[in-house]
Amino acid sequence: MHEDLIKEINEDKKMGLELSDTAYYNVDDGVTDEPLVPDDTETENENGNEKPGKKAALIISFLLGAAACLGVILLCAKVPGAGHLVKDDVYDYYVDLDKSYGKYYEIMKMIGEDPIAQSTPEEISDQELKEIVSSIGDPYAEYYTAAEYEQLEKRYMGDYVGVGIGVVMDGDDIVIMSVFEDTPAAEGGLMVGDVIVKVDGKTPVDVDDAVGMITGEAGTKVKITVRRGEETMDFDLTRQKIETDSVGYSVLEDHPEVGYIVITSFIDGTDDEFKLAVKDLKAKGCTKFILDLRDNGGGLTEPSIEIADYLLPACKIMSENTKDGTETVYNSKASSADLDMVILVNGNTASASEILTAALQDNKAGAVIGTKTYGKGVTQALHKFSDGTAVKLTITEYYRPSGKTVNGIGITPDIEAEGEEVLEKALRELEQ
Repeated sequence: MHEDLIKEINEDKKMGLELSDTAYYNVDDGVTDEPLVPDDTETENENGNEKPGKKAALIISFLLGAAACLGVILLCAKVPGAGHLVKDDVYDYYVDLDKSYGKYYEIMKMIGEDPIAQSTPEEISDQELKEIVSSIGDPYAEYYTAAEYEQLEKRYMGDYVGVGIGVVMDGDDIVIMSVFEDTPAAEGGLMVGDVIVKVDGKTPVDVDDAVGMITGEAGTKVKITVRRGEETMDFDLTRQKIETDSVGYSVLEDHPEVGYIVITSFIDGTDDEFKLAVKDLKAKGCTKFILDLRDNGGGLTEPSIEIADYLLPACKIMSENTKDGTETVYNSKASSADLDMVILVNGNTASASEILTAALQDNKAGAVIGTKTYGKGVTQALHKFSDGTAVKLTITEYYRPSGKTVNGIGITPDIEAEGEEVLEKALRELEQ
């Protein structure tokens, strides 16, 4: 039993390689100056209830202490002539856990035996776990309930139940950045640029909250209130299973030699979709290509690396470093699609999109056109627990092939352009 627990703790439970995503985060996000533990004066929330932040920190210590003492006495014992009852790594784990948190378990145990105690530490809630994870100073760290993780997993697998929109934070606003075709959102009249004000009459606090409120069971209703200009509008929609393609493509109108490919996000299978798009466009006579990564907030890291490998000859794609200094280098194989191409970016091009952009720019695969990218040069891993909940934490900082960081800096395009002039300059560059 103990070996299974250790295996679960040590096992890397990521979807794909790792996450490099800002599609569901504030595009102006950063580490706040707020203390990790709430100020003593801030003890009540809007409903007049005690804020669980400080209480949660104490409770989790108690819970960790309880876990630490599961069988510690037995585990620390030695069987004559046979050593410990468990493997050394399991033994070391429990000894270290007991050393760090055993005191809290003992306190909790004594409280339980106190004949006049009015209360005992209660089990930590999902909300308290959310507060603890969000307090560590990592703006991308997140705790997910089992239901939230299920929806998140489906989204990255390209299959979820919702209304068919993609959203980002723009300052304090939750803005619709994409409306998928043939979905309740498109048929109901939601538009790119609409600001989500309420979902079923409640105001979401951030993008993740909004996504959690909008997604649900197929066939159920959801009312989305948006602000469009000066007008507030309600949309009553029915949730349905959304099957999203992350790659769209076409032959550019009036330019039969130019293939246009847009990647909206990096999900499972994006690299395969991209390769099929290139193959189809080549079959239609395209010899030049525009790769549009504008408003692509990232997603899974692996597909972006696979696309870079497909497009580039033998070269360095990126490297990433963990906190202890361990470096992993990703290189492209010798084979290459060798496309005559340009890459379009803007301020919402982030994370996995920046990995691909930097790799193409540094290895001279094509001119980068647009405005400076977002600048998220870190990746996260998702770890799922046996009860279906999960936690996402930053695990690495990545570096472009030149060795420079992207984090907090972004990628400066080779050719600056905005609005309609982006496509004009792209075509002009391809004509040279």
